[in-house]
Amino acid sequence: FMSGTHTLAVALFGVLRPGDKMLCLTGKPYDTLEEVIGITGNPGDGSLRDFGVTYEQTDLTAEGGFDFTEIGDKLRSFGKKVKMVFVQRSKGYLNRKTLSVDEIGELVRFVKDIDPEIYVVVDNCYGEFVETIEPSDVGADMIVGSLIKNPGGGLASSGGYIAGTKKCID
Repeated sequence: FMSGTHTLAVALFGVLRPGDKMLCLTGKPYDTLEEVIGITGNPGDGSLRDFGVTYEQTDLTAEGGFDFTEIGDKLRSFGKKVKMVFVQRSKGYLNRKTLSVDEIGELVRFVKDIDPEIYVVVDNCYGEFVETIEPSDVGADMIVGSLIKNPGGGLASSGGYIAGTKKCID
């Protein structure tokens, strides 16, 4: 993998299929992912949208937490079309706090109570090694990140990682 964005693109295209819906639960993702998803860019450039994947998002609350009411409403109304919920753990370029593994664990339990088949995918860039556990330890189906940031300590010029559960491999 060349970068975190490249790694995230491979992970998203690896899980999502035409007719699936991706629901981002932390508001708008990094700008580098917008064209991969198809939020921006030109039709026909090879985005998820071009391949028949639809996208929705929920914003975080004013306090910086998950909006469980809106998430639950959307998951129930969209039904089985939601294949993946996506969480951007770090604040990225936004003025919000970084999400803790405990907060992500609460979200995973909430989502899986509604539909245990939904994949919970966490963009873990900048989140590695800041706590004693990672999102996969609290039930996230896949975590994805860049080796250029925390793991590489600024020494790695490229690279990324995907860590998934058996569910993601099957």
